[in-house]
Amino acid sequence: MANSKVALVRRVKTDKGWRYYPAAYAANGKVQPGLVIADDKEVKYTVGHYALRYYQGTRLIFEALKGATPAGAEAKRMLKESRLSALIVAREAGIAIKTSDPLKRKTLAAQLSQFLTDTADRGSLKAFEAYRLACGEFLKVIGRQYADEIEPEDIVKFQKALAERGMSARTVSNRHTNVKTFLKFLEYDTKKLPKPPKYDKTMPEIYSDKELNSLFKAVTCPRENLLYRLLLQTGVREQEAMFLEWEDIDRETKVLRLRSKVKRWGFRLKDFEERELPLSDDLIARLMTYKRKHAGVSTLIFSRDGKPDSHMLRTLKRQVRRAELDCGKCDGCQGKYRECERWFLHKFRATFCTKMHRNPEIDLRTLQSLMGHSDLASTMRYLRPAEKVQTQALVNRMKWS
Repeated sequence: MANSKVALVRRVKTDKGWRYYPAAYAANGKVQPGLVIADDKEVKYTVGHYALRYYQGTRLIFEALKGATPAGAEAKRMLKESRLSALIVAREAGIAIKTSDPLKRKTLAAQLSQFLTDTADRGSLKAFEAYRLACGEFLKVIGRQYADEIEPEDIVKFQKALAERGMSARTVSNRHTNVKTFLKFLEYDTKKLPKPPKYDKTMPEIYSDKELNSLFKAVTCPRENLLYRLLLQTGVREQEAMFLEWEDIDRETKVLRLRSKVKRWGFRLKDFEERELPLSDDLIARLMTYKRKHAGVSTLIFSRDGKPDSHMLRTLKRQVRRAELDCGKCDGCQGKYRECERWFLHKFRATFCTKMHRNPEIDLRTLQSLMGHSDLASTMRYLRPAEKVQTQALVNRMKWS
């Protein structure tokens, strides 16, 4: 198969002039700002820009991405690789790629590129990756060129191909949902599509009070202790926390304002959902104390060398392992890096959502707004049912006759 690999590199100014070096990635797959791999080591260069490196036939191409943020550059890399892969698959399947046809129809490859671009522009990088994988596989399996050629049987063919590769029913169902979203983008009638495979749905994971107390007691570093308290009490997403600035906090009204920061950091809120989150007196006091004693020159609250910290998840995993709070049983604990799967940043968001919902004075619409969701269904997916001890106490108080 022809080479569809696209590498993310950084053109940097060195003592010997301008050079291209591979971009450095963190363990979570995110691009590390300013870091490159030179002589098998991570080296930081402040002057430079990202670029894409790929082949057109035997010709090596460097496509400059001047002004792109690390996350934006990685999104463009995945998009370019998806486009090249779709073109190669189409050629090997004997499908002619045309810029247009007599009916002026757009090819599925072109439609997918536009769909992925729109997703990346919304700041939904996780969704971008999920759509890229699922829809790229879908087009490869069905071998169609235009949307009006897709038949319901193609979905069955796609599901069967994934199952034969050993994917679980849950994964197949998730890929089905991602493809269905793409088909809706194409204005395809999805009502006639076959259903995805059924699987046992798991409940959202939240931290227990015991786990939280143990974590806050074990994490003595002021920065991380404050970060985890803020994630718990506001439910902000990891990327939202990465780009929080001191000016986002209003001490008078006691709110945290979440907004896009495209010009300064290249950061855009998911679905453009700007919102204000109330802050407790305790959290306000902790934030101001930290600012007075530990904050550096950066405008960011949780900066890393003056830049957004992309190592938050890795840091949490290490602190949990160091404090011996990991379960020691999951695949993560048994793996090479011993990173417990029971501890992750998004779990704070589900914990916030569930705790707020269990407060009788908080209605679902208010909670939806605090979470930054465009629909109630998204909010409901974060809610964990009451625990057995709570329902048992409720049953004991009930009058049944």
